[in-house]
Amino acid sequence: MYPTSGATIRADLNFVVEEASAGEKFLIGLQVLPPMPVDAKSGTYPKLKISEAALADAVSTERARGGSYGTISRKWDVDNYDCIDRGLEEAVDDADQKDIGRFFNLEATAARLTLRNILYAHEARVAARILGGFAATAATVDYTAANQATIDFVADILAAIDRIEDQATDADTIVIPKAVFTRLSLSPKLQAWVRGQLKGNAEMPVNAENIAASFADYGIKRVLIGRARQNTAKKGQAKAMAQIWPNTHIWVGKTNPGARMPQDGGAGFTLYWNKEGGIYTSETYRDESKRSNMVRVRQNTAEKITDPTAGTLIVTNYA
Repeated sequence: MYPTSGATIRADLNFVVEEASAGEKFLIGLQVLPPMPVDAKSGTYPKLKISEAALADAVSTERARGGSYGTISRKWDVDNYDCIDRGLEEAVDDADQKDIGRFFNLEATAARLTLRNILYAHEARVAARILGGFAATAATVDYTAANQATIDFVADILAAIDRIEDQATDADTIVIPKAVFTRLSLSPKLQAWVRGQLKGNAEMPVNAENIAASFADYGIKRVLIGRARQNTAKKGQAKAMAQIWPNTHIWVGKTNPGARMPQDGGAGFTLYWNKEGGIYTSETYRDESKRSNMVRVRQNTAEKITDPTAGTLIVTNYA
């Protein structure tokens, strides 16, 4: 099953890794595309579309005495997914184990840091799926520094919610890149909206929680800030940090972490093959040629947009 025979799944390392993942507070990928287990590595599933399945048709027939009711027909479409095996290994050298291991558990640290790399890669894939998976509409006013006084985030969000409701679904989540969020928090129009909706004082902070609460009447439950940054420099070069969620777009859409299958609704999911463990799995094996214990963290996933009508993008033209 594994590239190297003798690999042992390490539940004790998984425990350490899971604690570490909770600490990666800047990562939002698993909230935007929540995890969903699948029994097969690749497969197809049925899908109903609005027009073909008459999901939003307002039709009924009157029945005369002795007559019959009208009938409706629906077309089922199909979609597919393909989970991909990804992972990373780190060697814990025997010499390091004897030396540095006096201060902390090297295997646990290797597992934690390797998982961080895996999660950053997942975050980047989720951001790419979101940016490439939904229709985009330009903001009412460009989100530039010169336009800070006239940026109309409220109008843009309400229009985005309307676009989603036009597809017979609802939005509950807004994703805002960090630099865009910083500019918005200083926007007079958004400040007035949040403090007016929540009947707050002039000092009420315009933070993610309060922005979400100000749109609660429109179905919004959470505002997620894309804070994570990745090093885009090649190994050995000076680090070059860049936001994983680019400033070009804000996403508004439906997330459904409680879904058991794609038909339950939601813009998309991180499908993971449950025959390979959970959303990620930690293992160790011995490599005598390196005099090292090898720590591996892997996952078998497909980041899938299952309903492109359950979300929309706002083009910020940030500058």
